[in-house]
Amino acid sequence: MEKEFKTIEEQIDIIKQRNIIIKDTEFANKIFKENNYYYLINGYKDIFIDKNQKGEYFKNNVTIEEIYALYKFDIELRMNFLKAILSVERRMDTYIAYEFSKQYGYKNYLLEENFNNTTKNSLKIAKLINEIQTDMMTQLNTGNRMLNHYMKKYGYVPLWVLIRIITFGQISKFYGLMKQKDENIISKNFGIKEKTLKIYINNLAIVRNICAHDEKLFDIRLRKAIAITDLHNKFNLRLKDGVYCNGFKDLFSVVIILNKLLDNKEFEKFYNRLISDLEELKKEIKSIAFSDILDVMGFPKKYGKI
Repeated sequence: MEKEFKTIEEQIDIIKQRNIIIKDTEFANKIFKENNYYYLINGYKDIFIDKNQKGEYFKNNVTIEEIYALYKFDIELRMNFLKAILSVERRMDTYIAYEFSKQYGYKNYLLEENFNNTTKNSLKIAKLINEIQTDMMTQLNTGNRMLNHYMKKYGYVPLWVLIRIITFGQISKFYGLMKQKDENIISKNFGIKEKTLKIYINNLAIVRNICAHDEKLFDIRLRKAIAITDLHNKFNLRLKDGVYCNGFKDLFSVVIILNKLLDNKEFEKFYNRLISDLEELKKEIKSIAFSDILDVMGFPKKYGKI
């Protein structure tokens, strides 16, 4: 069955039939005029749905204002997390460019033998090198002044310049394919082991992509769980019956990663804004327990004491 076009008035009627309260029709009209209905309602409905009813009906007393508040909160989350991740990305770029150039030179450095070129990694390394070289050619052809300057003047682009056009996803792959001795040097800058840093950077690359593409963030579930840290112990976040619970694959696990990779002042600024946004959302949520939202995010109830 094809989906029919619905006017804003029809969209409002539909959500009323699904048990969403409209206190202010003019405000509801403004919301749907400025925001995509599918992304707003279907994207943020799950936590408000009454699981005891057949069909997708909302719990009693759920208002459009509450759903919109969660939607706006998620926008602020993405902005805050993206800024923090960009700071980690800059540090990672700098460390890799410096150490890799130090070990393998600044001219012909993108060679398979400069990486952990095992049989398992060989194809991945070749693919990554090809991606980076293709992106560099694209940037040169579209007039990237910095890259063009080095190519015209020196005939090559050093890694500390090229690194600025490499995506964080590529940086994650780059680090994961480096020789272990080189990985160790990088991870020591963050005070953690190389295996831990691989998972951290991989997860941050996924979150960065979500933030950059304006996708839903607050209820994220990552594929790779992080290992138990001192913060898990502090908040009593542990495995239950062998199953991962809060703080391993969710948004709070990303907070833990940032706590380990950002300097203290940067993390404090990031976390204070996060707490402020949570407190603002708490004022808007009436129909469900605020702890339900915290649980989906993986946050402990006493999240303010990190």
